[in-house]
Amino acid sequence: MHRPTVARRLAASSLLLLALAGCGLVGGAGHHEYGVQEHSIRVRAGAKFTLSVPADPALGEHWYLADPRPSRRVLRYRGKWEDAHGSPKGVEGGGKGTEYFDFTARKKGTTTVKLLHCPMARCSSAAQAAASASPVPTATGTPDGNAAYFLYTVRVR
Repeated sequence: MHRPTVARRLAASSLLLLALAGCGLVGGAGHHEYGVQEHSIRVRAGAKFTLSVPADPALGEHWYLADPRPSRRVLRYRGKWEDAHGSPKGVEGGGKGTEYFDFTARKKGTTTVKLLHCPMARCSSAAQAAASASPVPTATGTPDGNAAYFLYTVRVR
């Protein structure tokens, strides 16, 4: 009868833990990405995550982190970046793409992330949209041709 050695058992256990950590199931330090349809997000303290939203900067479509900002006690905002999938080589901001907002979960609690979608140059900043005469609605679906706020409730456990 063949018995697995201690080294083999330890190696198998280590690989399992590594795989689970990569999925964000152990330790909470995995990186997760959430799209515009995911309005309720649960992450563990220490986890890094990204909100990804479709954008077409060539047509003046942009996204902004709006006020009120998420609680700094609960989340740390790490910045925004863009990936233009359809840009011709060497052309910045051309073609369809994705904008990303990066966060790190800090401490247990709940906060709201408010993103402003500005299509077709309808607004050039969150401050401009807030100062406009007409109120900006809260979106209930996917982005369309109107400016709208997208709200994400983030629960850190």
